[in-house]
Amino acid sequence: MTNTQSLKAVWLASAIALGAGLVSGCMPGTIATGVGTGFVYEQKQDHKHRHEVERAVDQYVEDHANSPCRHGEDRVMESAAEILKEYRLTGLNEVLGRLDKIYQDESQPDHIRAGALYNMAVLQSRRKEPNKVLAREYFKRLYVEFPNEYRCIFEESDWRDSMIEQQLLLPGETVESFLRDAKADVERMKRQD
Repeated sequence: MTNTQSLKAVWLASAIALGAGLVSGCMPGTIATGVGTGFVYEQKQDHKHRHEVERAVDQYVEDHANSPCRHGEDRVMESAAEILKEYRLTGLNEVLGRLDKIYQDESQPDHIRAGALYNMAVLQSRRKEPNKVLAREYFKRLYVEFPNEYRCIFEESDWRDSMIEQQLLLPGETVESFLRDAKADVERMKRQD
């Protein structure tokens, strides 16, 4: 190896070592800044989500204050509201899972199973990105499977039409077309049972 080659090798090794030292010296600060930024962003998202969940629950309570149900059967379950507000990121799935278990448990009285199905329908229709198809299916099941429960929400009223309009209509549907299709679906379900 010539002197020139030796000098180049030493210079390259020094540059690599210096670069590695600078990178390793900067790395902890960069990582800390990245983690801190991520934490702040996560906190902002959590705070935003908390308010969205609280607003959704409050909106539900407000909407149902004018319902035709006089015995409170359409009220939000307080335990579900607490879980949704406390566990904002996982609460909805937890509540839906618990309600589905109750609904599936045929040893439970009809009014308990119907309540679980009703609340699953409401939660699906009111989530941030509503699953209107599933909510509609749950409401139809409620009507067919539990003929003595929740009839107040199905009675003709401005409130019922407003709730259908806000939560259950698919693009291009009207309240009238929804009710017509729902009635046909319910009749078909009754014949299948």
